[in-house]
Amino acid sequence: MVARLGNLSALKDFFSFLATVSGDVSHITAPPFILAPSSLTEFPSYWAERPSLFIAPAHESSPERRALLVLKFYLASLQRQYYVGRTVQEGLKKPLNPFLGELFLCDFTDYDLTSEKESTSTVRVIGEQVSHHPPTTACYLSADEEGIHAEAYSTQHTTLSGTSIIVRQSGHARFTLDKYKETYMFPLPDVNARGVFSGVPWPELNDVYKIVSTSGFTAEMTFIGKKFWRGERNCFEASIYRTSDENKKAIFTLAGNWSSRFSIFNSAGKEIEVFDLSEAQNQPVPMNIKPVDQQNPWESRRAWQATFDAIRKGDQGSIVREKSKVEDAQRQMRKREKTEGKKWETMFFTRSDDVEDDSDAVQKLFDQYEDSEIDRLRGTNGCWKFDTRKEKRWKNGQGSWRPETPLG
Repeated sequence: MVARLGNLSALKDFFSFLATVSGDVSHITAPPFILAPSSLTEFPSYWAERPSLFIAPAHESSPERRALLVLKFYLASLQRQYYVGRTVQEGLKKPLNPFLGELFLCDFTDYDLTSEKESTSTVRVIGEQVSHHPPTTACYLSADEEGIHAEAYSTQHTTLSGTSIIVRQSGHARFTLDKYKETYMFPLPDVNARGVFSGVPWPELNDVYKIVSTSGFTAEMTFIGKKFWRGERNCFEASIYRTSDENKKAIFTLAGNWSSRFSIFNSAGKEIEVFDLSEAQNQPVPMNIKPVDQQNPWESRRAWQATFDAIRKGDQGSIVREKSKVEDAQRQMRKREKTEGKKWETMFFTRSDDVEDDSDAVQKLFDQYEDSEIDRLRGTNGCWKFDTRKEKRWKNGQGSWRPETPLG
């Protein structure tokens, strides 16, 4: 109890300091006790940890039901993303800011034991911190045997509003089904971390976002944050309609809580499904990842291992020391690069000045958005695309050059 009161007092002092800082506060070091033993490069894995939902649209012949399954997959992924892999009861903590070049590699496999012949579905994940100032994370997810691919990039800007922290994201995700030649564009909602002084903060999403697609259907989501004195947390309403329908007549509607349980209704308003994150069949499957000592030194869990161990133990002094070792080494690395005139090269992704230059499908998706939305979706730090040539070089042991470890 004494420790918690001390932490809250320190947190108030931290907020008082933040109030004196204008603009983006992403670079400000947070108090050790509010840190999570994970890095932002791990976030893409939350999209992949339910492989059955990830691949489900590829096995649906009806385009409107494919749109529904894509929306269901999207909503089911939000809780783990915005609670940083923690439960609702635990509240959220702040992940570490990744260093430039940080990698996260893993995969998830779902075993279907209900049929006569055992089948599996595997989704692999590649995450990379492609920029540090401003902080930008890029990722690629793929269920190769199913012909499903997704890639995304997000640049985050953190600001303070009263006693809440607002994380604004620019960029987008694309989800592609090869079999049907369909592409869906996912928005990356801003998040408002509320209840910080309660000791158990929680995330809230607000505003209206759309998933547009080349399939001819649009999913529109309205996120509804908890009111100050009443209401529930993490509520939303959503509908799927034909993109060409000016009246937006709903073919399916959804409502509930994106962090726990929601219902799906048909066009007549009849409930046809309830999706509950707490049910056994909806739990994330175990992550497949190399043991830390077998990972590349630039992989997240190996690079931050000592820091993560200190966070789990609650050893505040060790957290600061170990975290500073990595951060100080990175600062020295940037100075050497500047002195030697070297330009950093990413391992898996390539930067482009225009997201619309790679396919007609992407251009058609952007045409479905209002002009005010397009700049945010393009991103504030260029457009980052997965580069299969770079991945091949990595597999052959010829990836982009960098020091042996992130410690220099």
